[in-house]
Order: sequence, then structure tokens, then C-alpha cells
Amino acid sequence: MKNKNCNGYESMYTFLNEEDFQEHLKTCDACRAEHERMQRVSALIQEAKPYILRTQRKRSIALKAACASFVVFCSMACFQLFMTTGLYDEVVYNNSPTIEEMGLPVDEYGFLMIN
Repeated sequence: MKNKNCNGYESMYTFLNEEDFQEHLKTCDACRAEHERMQRVSALIQEAKPYILRTQRKRSIALKAACASFVVFCSMACFQLFMTTGLYDEVVYNNSPTIEEMGLPVDEYGFLMIN
């Protein structure tokens, strides 16, 4: 039998504190039946939780491995491109032209002169 002060299971569960909610369950048959159904659903979720987490962990590990492989592949490709274009020699041996060799005005220290 539904209590005349009952606004439904959801509102009572949400707005009452635990002690008042338990007292309400003692007097309201409709909320007690709904609460028992919710407890069964909660038990099923707790039972399935390890299986769900295991599946999520496997997917997470596979995703991390794929990301790491992609980073390694891109790094190796960039390294090969860097080595074959001659850019490596210019960086290591500092073979880039100076400002003076480019034909720009420089002062006595070799810095770009701005008037």
C-alpha cells in the first residue's frame, strides 16, 4: 500500500537521508518493492563488474600498444627522412650559411646590422 506522504521511490530515495528512507520503506509497500528490485539490479551489476573491468583493461592495453607502435613508427620515419635529406650534416657540422654570406649587412661582431 502506498503511503499518502509518498512522492514515489525515486524522489524519496533522492531527497531523504538514509534513516528517514529506511523508516519510509517500513511503511510504504510500493517503495519497498521498488527498493528490492533495485537491490537485485545492484547485485547483478556487482557480479558483472569484474568481467567488464577485465574487458576494459584488455582494450586499454591494446590501445596503448597501438599508440606506442605508431609513435615508434613515426619517429623512425622522421629519423630516416632527417638522415637522408642532408639536413643532419648541416645541423651537426654547422654548414648553414652565415648572415654575411647571405649578403646582409653585418657589424664588426658578425651580427645583423639594422639602421
